[in-house]
Amino acid sequence: MILHLRFVCSLKFLFPFFLLFGAMACRTTETERNVFRENPKKNLGTDSKYELEDGLYAVHYGNGRRLELSDESEDGTERKETVFLFYLIKSGNRILLIDSGISSVRTKDRYGLKDWASPSTILEKAGIRGSMVTDIVLTHFSADHAGGLDLFPRARVFINPNDWELLKKTDWFPNLRKILHTKEKDKKLTFVQGSLEVFPDFRILFTGGRTPGHSAVEWLRFPKNRVLFAGDECIFTELCAGGKDPAGLPLYSVKNHREFIQYLELLVEQGTKILTFHDPSLLRPEEEVFPRIYRIP
Repeated sequence: MILHLRFVCSLKFLFPFFLLFGAMACRTTETERNVFRENPKKNLGTDSKYELEDGLYAVHYGNGRRLELSDESEDGTERKETVFLFYLIKSGNRILLIDSGISSVRTKDRYGLKDWASPSTILEKAGIRGSMVTDIVLTHFSADHAGGLDLFPRARVFINPNDWELLKKTDWFPNLRKILHTKEKDKKLTFVQGSLEVFPDFRILFTGGRTPGHSAVEWLRFPKNRVLFAGDECIFTELCAGGKDPAGLPLYSVKNHREFIQYLELLVEQGTKILTFHDPSLLRPEEEVFPRIYRIP
């Protein structure tokens, strides 16, 4: 079934646009133009015990199994710990999530998560109710990335149509499909075809390696501070930065995945911070501002 899907565009044609940062731009209001502009001197952590300050945060909602490295240079015995994360950007009244975690115990058990906590429970301890989340960008359709959508009923959801079409043709995640149908009916589902700047300096990039509609997110927080949210195209940040990703996860397109890893290497050389969704090295105890919520400098 997957073989019948056609990509909207190939990374072969998209990567020159990545390098020039020339992705298509949405029309935005003047408020949106400044919505993700941070003051690097202001956001140094939270002084309040009950409210999350503006900034970028990793939300740690569970621990996963160890992944055996599949690099040919390894002896097959080394394993790396994994965690389950999604990211939160807060800027005034706008709260944007990159992926949404898992809300259901059944799905949590399916993924074998340990020390799991519902995303809503974690966020509420930081003063964020589910109804306060305004936007969610999905890197891809896997349930550990999109399985918490039901917790955020008012959020507008961005997703690549290739993954949406695949979801509609399979029974892999029936609950998720129902949620997305409701979002579409309520006009809260935005299809991102190819690569698109949805807010100023905040771009969703089509990658198409792990899944047919897999996307990454690139954000220029302020001058000389750019971050790339890699989705599942990269699992362990340090390895990907060196041109490797030996986690051995299934790929939809090996070619697209390798091209993305090459692009990621280039960004690392330029000083871009790479954020993945399963690498425990990203969680620094001194940056934990609320239980399971870590500030990203």
